Amino acid sequence: MSIDPFRDYTYQEQRNLDLTLLFSAGLRDEQGQMRPEIRGVGVAAAALQAEADNIPVEMMGRVATTAHEMNLTEVRTYPDDLVEELEKRHHPQMAQLIRTGLAACQTEADYRTLAHWLALVHQLMVMRKKSRDIA
Repeated sequence: MSIDPFRDYTYQEQRNLDLTLLFSAGLRDEQGQMRPEIRGVGVAAAALQAEADNIPVEMMGRVATTAHEMNLTEVRTYPDDLVEELEKRHHPQMAQLIRTGLAACQTEADYRTLAHWLALVHQLMVMRKKSRDIA
């Protein structure tokens, strides 16, 4: 099932989306921007799936920070640096999603887009956690 960037998905649908499909057409559109389904539904669904998998917000923050500190050459040489903590702490679904995203990176610009996407996922998780803490 392809992911429609203009459709409103329910909470349960987002939790069940196969997010590895997000990266099948690449990370960026013809204008070099993050594709809409990655930026919209992809961020929301990844954050919800991470929460459902009990991935701590802080762990996703470390993943996003590590991604920003590396470049494509480094991450291809040492891919475990990006996903090792997720795998060690039994979060293989998110680790596989990141590995799929890395495999879709053809250029440094693609990798920067993936790193930015990880930061957006983390930011949404932070906002959702803060709103739960207030409630």
